Amino acid sequence: MDLRYMNYCQPGNPFYDVPATAAADASVFPAVTGPLPEGWTRNDNTHWLLMTPPGTVLPGQGWKIHVSATLENADRVLGLVWDFCVAERVTFKFIRSAGILKMRNSKYGDRGSSGKFFTIYPGDEAQLERILRGLGDLLDGEAGPTILSDLRWRSGPLYVRYGGFVSRLGRSETGELVHCIEDPEGRLVPDVRGPSFRPPSWVELPAFLGEALTARNAATLKDFPFRATKALHFSNGGGVYQATDTRDGGTVLLKEARPLAGLDEEGADAVARLQREHWALDKLAGLDCIPPIADYRKGNEHWFLAREYVDGKPLARELLSRNPLVNDDRTEGAYAAYADWALKIVDQVERGVEAMHAKGVVFGDLHPNNILIRPDDTVSFIDLETATPVEDESAQAIGAPGFRAPAGYKGTAVDRYALGCIRIGVFLPLTVMATWSRAKVDQLIGLVTEHFPVPDGFAGQVHADLGPDPHPGQLPETDPAPLWTAPTAGSWPALRTALAEDLLASATPQREDRLFPGDVEQFSVPGGGATLAYGAAGVLWTLAELGHAPSDEHVSWLTDATARAADMGPGLYDGLSGVAYALDRLGRADEAAAVLDRVRRAPLEDADHSLFGGLAGIGLTHLHFGDTDEAARIAALIADQGPGGVAGRPRPGLLRGASGGALLMLRLYEATGGPKYLHVAGELLRHDLAEAGWSEDGDPAGSEDAAWKVPFLAFGGAGLAMVLHEAERLLPDPEFARARDALREQAGPSFMLNAGLFHGRAGALLALRHLHDGSAATRRAVDRHLDALGWHAVRCDGHLAFFGDHTLRLSADLATGSAGVLLAVEAALGDAGPGLPFLTPGPR
Repeated sequence: MDLRYMNYCQPGNPFYDVPATAAADASVFPAVTGPLPEGWTRNDNTHWLLMTPPGTVLPGQGWKIHVSATLENADRVLGLVWDFCVAERVTFKFIRSAGILKMRNSKYGDRGSSGKFFTIYPGDEAQLERILRGLGDLLDGEAGPTILSDLRWRSGPLYVRYGGFVSRLGRSETGELVHCIEDPEGRLVPDVRGPSFRPPSWVELPAFLGEALTARNAATLKDFPFRATKALHFSNGGGVYQATDTRDGGTVLLKEARPLAGLDEEGADAVARLQREHWALDKLAGLDCIPPIADYRKGNEHWFLAREYVDGKPLARELLSRNPLVNDDRTEGAYAAYADWALKIVDQVERGVEAMHAKGVVFGDLHPNNILIRPDDTVSFIDLETATPVEDESAQAIGAPGFRAPAGYKGTAVDRYALGCIRIGVFLPLTVMATWSRAKVDQLIGLVTEHFPVPDGFAGQVHADLGPDPHPGQLPETDPAPLWTAPTAGSWPALRTALAEDLLASATPQREDRLFPGDVEQFSVPGGGATLAYGAAGVLWTLAELGHAPSDEHVSWLTDATARAADMGPGLYDGLSGVAYALDRLGRADEAAAVLDRVRRAPLEDADHSLFGGLAGIGLTHLHFGDTDEAARIAALIADQGPGGVAGRPRPGLLRGASGGALLMLRLYEATGGPKYLHVAGELLRHDLAEAGWSEDGDPAGSEDAAWKVPFLAFGGAGLAMVLHEAERLLPDPEFARARDALREQAGPSFMLNAGLFHGRAGALLALRHLHDGSAATRRAVDRHLDALGWHAVRCDGHLAFFGDHTLRLSADLATGSAGVLLAVEAALGDAGPGLPFLTPGPR
């Protein structure tokens, strides 16, 4: 799971949202709204408040200072640093509230920004030294979490690193947009914020920082009896390693805890949780399901716990590889054999949990990744860092999505709730939906009993474990009416209208950051709330294509939001090209032309070749507007740089791989008749097939996790097959035809985690519609997806909605939510479904 999503899940809010707009933040520091020093300006955003003295022009980059703080001393540190910086007349910014500071220092916070409370921007090295010495005298001895990327100054919470002062974005080696600085040749290079202090190679360390660097290099683990051999996991609270005990040569599991970092909801840090784990392992010593302790000690500033290394695989991984529903194993007896194995494992888990309770320990974080399956199919519990005494009746401090008990559950009831979720999850790993309502739980149980031969009392066991209905404060209850009945060509028009109205009901035109609730990316990319993938452009375009003309208020919101986003990129799905395309399809030619003009002025040096946000999508947009010359110029850039122009690690497929460039070439061939475009399209598709693991001789055999077997539009086989289908029509090739047919077969799995268009069931459905060969097998796959969309559906305030990616919250957007579902079902059942931009399917 992408842990960023956890930070956008606000209690009681059914949608992904940022804390500043999800609810009034009562923990805002008074300085955010207090009086300004004379002549200073204040800029407030979601997390930070920037203070700028009069007449200041910041350089693009340089040495900057960070100040860390705890929740306990943040007010005091803020007052000291504020007064010093105002007197020094230096630009600075600080975290605007205690709630945001806690979130950034939480277990699921970003390690690269953990600990940063203040950022100070000195004008030169002389001022840098003056501020460090002056603030050092004021703050020495104050507590604060370590900032891993920085060099610590003396003994207080002051840190320094070289980096950007103003936001400049460029492409990393993996093709992602990242913050950049300029090298001596004027090129943008990533502003690396890793877990160690590493200034750019061309930057000389100021002499007065030499003592601090010496102190950092001297802080090694002396007389430490463990040598890490493999890093297994990192979080904001520390690392987990496979290690060798140098005293006897044995292998251990070594856990590291950083003080004041990795906070849980109760404010306990990683060290406190490691102490809890040590207590629990000691208390439970002797149980077969508990690995014994090897050591517990402090090393430098961090704490370490060593325990027996368990040779086993997480239950989460085992169920994914064994479960015939998940991996589409339709051999005779597969479901019965798996049910027998899974029930025996759950029985062991239950006995182990009961044994823990009998010894006075509540696990507190029971889920399939914390249960290891040994080679002999016995279980071992790991990660007891949130364990508590039974008699304390403690609430849950941290829990995995899908296994965390609702608010109000305490003590042993927390573990019993997780056990009930495990009973469902070993068969149908969608338990993250269980806290939505009791009706959703019943639906999940029904799906398990429909597919697997479980005992007659299965539902009763699950309900007994889950306990009472979720307490107030959880996500809204659903309507008891059926959530979803697989639509047919006859029933779809009425359902389409109802779903469109339900989607429109989620609009929030009073907000500036987004019009419709969507994926967390709408808060992460410039102008994300307006984009085609995650924002208003995609939702309004979808509705209009399905015959629901958007209101003037909503279109005005889109144009205003785009105008406000001065740093919005030129891409199709994540930027200006998608907005221009949508406005044109909405009949707003003048507004579309104004946005397209911004696309023409945008620099393309750092753009990759992708359809999602790169050259392929931009070129197709120009072609849509009739500018064949500009589309051809962009196509030439792709052709000259070759298939490797899609930056970063291979992500073959429609939106992220070379297939997007192939689609541009095919459309240019149709527009101009130039044979060179067909040649380049063929090269790009062969490159994408190779990157996807497809063998050149057409043999589909290969590793089970090969990319071509992933039935997604964003990357993988489904989107790649759609472009192969288009190419095969214009550029007949036996290899393309064989690959397309094999990829089509992969697009009909029974189980998919998400409903969305880019990474889920709606995308597979849309691909099958595009690739329909008239066969009974494809028809069955389409019907299977139409029916199973109901797995991901709920009612919210009476409106039908769909879970977004990771199924933690609902989404309305095109890429991950209801708009994408609408588009896919319309393509499958409507008279003339629109399909994706530039990929409209033929007659049904």
